[in-house]
Amino acid sequence: MQPEKITQTEYATELNRLHTRREELEEAESTLVSHDHGGGLPHDQQNRLERVRGELADVLQQIGDLKDRFADNGGATPDPDGALGE
Repeated sequence: MQPEKITQTEYATELNRLHTRREELEEAESTLVSHDHGGGLPHDQQNRLERVRGELADVLQQIGDLKDRFADNGGATPDPDGALGE
């Protein structure tokens, strides 16, 4: 099954949205980690940190998938770190 075609404009818009979300999540991760002064984080903060890291991993995967999808439609070369990269 071939991925749905994507235009250059759609690609750029979605990539910008994902990069913005990635930056927000990285900032949230940094803020949460900065509260750990060697004794570990409280349970609720640790849970937040795990959720942020999980969502960050998802966003990074989506970025790679989007790049591969665009490349697969002839828009660019495949990302070696993406899902279709070799």
